[in-house]
Amino acid sequence: MRALVTGSRGFVGGWLCQHLRDTGDEVIEVPDGVDLCDQTELARSLADVEFDVCYHLAALSHVGQSWSDPELYYRNNVLSTANLVAVLARKAGPPRLIHVSSSEVYGRVPAGDLPIRETQPLRPVSPYAASKAAAELVALQGSWGHSMPVVIARPFNHTGPKQSSDFLIPALVTRILAAKASRQRILKVGNVGARRDFLDVRDVVRAYRGLALTGIAGEVYNVCKGEAASVRDIAELAASVVGWEVVLEVDPQLLRPDDVELVVGDPSKLHLSTGFTPELSLRSTVESLVAQLL
Repeated sequence: MRALVTGSRGFVGGWLCQHLRDTGDEVIEVPDGVDLCDQTELARSLADVEFDVCYHLAALSHVGQSWSDPELYYRNNVLSTANLVAVLARKAGPPRLIHVSSSEVYGRVPAGDLPIRETQPLRPVSPYAASKAAAELVALQGSWGHSMPVVIARPFNHTGPKQSSDFLIPALVTRILAAKASRQRILKVGNVGARRDFLDVRDVVRAYRGLALTGIAGEVYNVCKGEAASVRDIAELAASVVGWEVVLEVDPQLLRPDDVELVVGDPSKLHLSTGFTPELSLRSTVESLVAQLL
């Protein structure tokens, strides 16, 4: 396949491009400097480019930072998707669009509705989550209004080598390594009870390609493991891998406003459509992060 990847220079985008090339696909990246929020510029850059599938990953993705500048997140995540749909819709035989959303769109889900299925109503809590929920509708408008083959992927939390230390697991690994180096035992953390469904990014990109091959147009798919780990679990696992015991101490300044306590998804629809199953354990992911940082 010939694949266009937006956000190819980001954390997940880089891993996706590598995976696609490893499988023999030809990868096309949006040229440097092209602003997806400028439809004219985007259309000009893709005018003579043909491809079978577009993976749309370009987005601002930090939940916590979205609270400080909601307008930036709404503009970037929604408008860029609208422009991409408009440009792709004008191509003869529009390419398949794999639109990468987020499990954050579900918000707080009652315990009785867990694990989360794709039919769960959307109740976004953060500005980031709201922007991704809106972008989903914009992408699906391409399917409903332009007969484009659009598939929505809702990835749950994912991590792995090369992820910024602004995110939970790389941050914990980095801080535990620093604690070991300075012989410190106290590790200040936020909500240690928050539980999330984590996948390794290298599994996530395999799922995205699977959706490009056999995902059903117009459908939404959770990309998840179906198991949840708490911040405490992850910190203790990271400390075990690093070889340095720490004592977790909750710092109120690290607590998020309106944090969601438990997020765990149902991956059965993804598995049914693509045969996807995770290959990498959380321990192996943490081991990869530690090896990268040593």
